[in-house]
Amino acid sequence: MLMRSQLANKTNSSSKLKSWCSHLGLALGLSTSLLCAMAPTTANAANSGATSAQLTELAKYAGIDKSLLDSAITQATYQQKIIDAMNRPYEAKPWYMYRKLFITDSRIQGGVDFYLKHEADLLRAQQTLGVAPEVICAIIGVETFFGKNMGTWKVLDALYTLGFHYPSRASYFSKEFANYVKLATREGWGLTSVKGSYAGAMGMGQFMPSSYLNYAIDFNGDQHVNLFTDTQDAIGSVANYFRAHGWILGAGVMYPAHLNNLPQAQVNALLKKEWKLTPMDLIEAGITTKVNLSANQNIRLYAFELEDGTYDYQVALNNFNTITKYNKSPLYARAVYELSEAIATGYQEAKLLQGQYVAPSGKRP
Repeated sequence: MLMRSQLANKTNSSSKLKSWCSHLGLALGLSTSLLCAMAPTTANAANSGATSAQLTELAKYAGIDKSLLDSAITQATYQQKIIDAMNRPYEAKPWYMYRKLFITDSRIQGGVDFYLKHEADLLRAQQTLGVAPEVICAIIGVETFFGKNMGTWKVLDALYTLGFHYPSRASYFSKEFANYVKLATREGWGLTSVKGSYAGAMGMGQFMPSSYLNYAIDFNGDQHVNLFTDTQDAIGSVANYFRAHGWILGAGVMYPAHLNNLPQAQVNALLKKEWKLTPMDLIEAGITTKVNLSANQNIRLYAFELEDGTYDYQVALNNFNTITKYNKSPLYARAVYELSEAIATGYQEAKLLQGQYVAPSGKRP
């Protein structure tokens, strides 16, 4: 039940929206009702898509007071363009198109420059957290072009829209909505002040709220965790995430697989084994790689579509799997890996011009 003042505010807001729609409609020759339907909608108890019981459960999950979620819901705005973006992800493209988005001269050079500028912090992350500097650079490069493009959507709106109006992923994003409210409360952020991606990811490394809560670290000792403007924290946090998800320093990532005219039916059977595949399975099928793979590991065979319609087959190892924990797409993981290799080569060349030889790091297969 609305109090009189609340009812008046609601009526005034509704009148303002109708007035705006009416004036714009006259200018564009569109109906008032059509324009009102097109306008972003601020949530309230009637149209939020979230029930009181659901918010109670989410509050319990996040370990926060339900009143915080109730307040957050009223501040959130549904954004149809976010739903549209979710329905046409980059990862729907074939590999040969996806690769061109991220493996570019400008991104490689940006990675080399980032490496040189933040060399001490990257090497410290390698020493203390066990993650290769070029991989950290590549993640930040793919995610935000080294902090230049961290997103323009209100994180609150993104997570509200996907958490309560996108049924196929509602379970995940509604929890991230609650996690965001918890995080914003902890950090003292205004709920509507933080910007990120259309999926609600934040900062240089595009951490989701749960990742920010669980893996973001204060890497420079200033008693704050800031992934937006503190490059040291961003570097340390990406490395900490990778360490927590099983990255093995000095181990390989992926290698080309030579099928040697193996019948397609057998290839498909190997692809379906996913991470239950072993090097012995490849040997028995007659598939070879340029390196001798360690026997005591699980691997996976991937097929990446090329521009001529053929497929490039690659054998992925544990570290590739770790990258997919950051983003589950194998296209993303391969782009990060290839970019990291190019950045490492560029860094070595740049150091040589400075009169310092940096040996390429060997990788155990």
